[in-house]
Amino acid sequence: MLSATLDRRQNADNTATVDLAVKRGSPQDYASGFIYGIPDTPDHIPDHFYENMGFNYARVGGAQIPAGGWITGPDGYAGRINSTKSNYDTARKYGATVILLPHDLWGTDHANDSTVWPGDDGDWSDYDDFLDQVMDDLVRYDMLEGMVFDIWNEPDISFFWVRSQQQWVDLYIRTHKRLRANPAMDPVLISGPSLAYRPFANNTWWTDWLDAIAGNDTIPEQYSYHLEGETDDPTNDLQNTNASLAALLQEYDLPDRQININEYANFDEEIPAGAAFWILRLERYDAIGLRGNWLSGCQLHDFFGSLLAKPGAKNGAEDGSAECSAGRYYPNGEYQVYQYYTLNMTSHRVGTTRSGDRILDVYSTVDKHTVRTLAGVRLQECTWYITIDNLHSVGLPKSGNLAIQTWGFIDRGNWGEVDAPTDRGIAHHQYTGNSVTFAVWNQRVLTFGLYPRLV
Repeated sequence: MLSATLDRRQNADNTATVDLAVKRGSPQDYASGFIYGIPDTPDHIPDHFYENMGFNYARVGGAQIPAGGWITGPDGYAGRINSTKSNYDTARKYGATVILLPHDLWGTDHANDSTVWPGDDGDWSDYDDFLDQVMDDLVRYDMLEGMVFDIWNEPDISFFWVRSQQQWVDLYIRTHKRLRANPAMDPVLISGPSLAYRPFANNTWWTDWLDAIAGNDTIPEQYSYHLEGETDDPTNDLQNTNASLAALLQEYDLPDRQININEYANFDEEIPAGAAFWILRLERYDAIGLRGNWLSGCQLHDFFGSLLAKPGAKNGAEDGSAECSAGRYYPNGEYQVYQYYTLNMTSHRVGTTRSGDRILDVYSTVDKHTVRTLAGVRLQECTWYITIDNLHSVGLPKSGNLAIQTWGFIDRGNWGEVDAPTDRGIAHHQYTGNSVTFAVWNQRVLTFGLYPRLV
């Protein structure tokens, strides 16, 4: 809801700004990726769901399917590489880049402290055989173009790595060198460290890894990590981690690389407001992002990581089998945010600044006729303000009257169908000083169309 009258509570802490004079290049759909979420059956989800959300990044490896991976034997590995191949083909059909999760091919969801892990007792022979097999299969199945090799996922969480920190560092260095020693892998990018916890100077998983790659010429093409913590944790915010990683790279004399937040947002944030918030952050810092996927079983390999659903899915069988076979897919309210982001926010991006309390953020684009601003918050409901500066940059006089069209995104939960944004109407705003400010009561998420004309 918009308000034409500002109340006295407006201040820097609750105001986000858009600067129309700052041009930041064309939209890249940085946030339009997800981990898993693709059925292993080709063409199972209609094309338009991929296309309309700007799907451009997938992260795959066969997690949680019955085949248990390399450590369970040849059939276990075959099942996972087949799942990976199917997902790769689907992603490439839409031009998406694919991140390979070798820890899934290995079978960490079937491993424990008693099973063999790469490098146990200094013996890397089984892991070397595994890595040879993976590289051979990437060539055999034509999975080289648009491929990112994510050396090991979340080793700082014991579920995925139950050995020492040094053994993981050794694994990373060994894998990186073996990939780069194989000319067939030249088209494949490498990402790392894909840690669950953030790049701060007091995190030895990060500092030991940075020190090792600096001394071994094993710098990945993408620095990757995850942001899936609590919303009130200041370390779980790209605004802070982007700066802290830059400082660490400088300290270890390492070059800048593309940032890939290859899992973002906890499950509670997977609502329209949360989706918008993460889109805004990723776009501001030009960081690639893939939505976290909090489903399990066959649901993990379906539903775009909770952007789609089917009738009755929420109340299906406990193992998910009832809702993962047949039925009509439909979008939820969160999907509508991604669709608007991709289809409507075009031409060029402009400068933005989040609110001082870091709860409200905005993302804004300008095309020939319209300024569009997407606003999102971190799981709070309150009144905030948006200021749009330098209106003359889009051909408006420095004072006058603006018509602002507002659209909202209904939240009916992950399993609730929402087929379009809702029209919240047009409000007229007098402005002076080359700037307009309006209040927003944000229950979930709103998008504002600022039409560059006098009314």
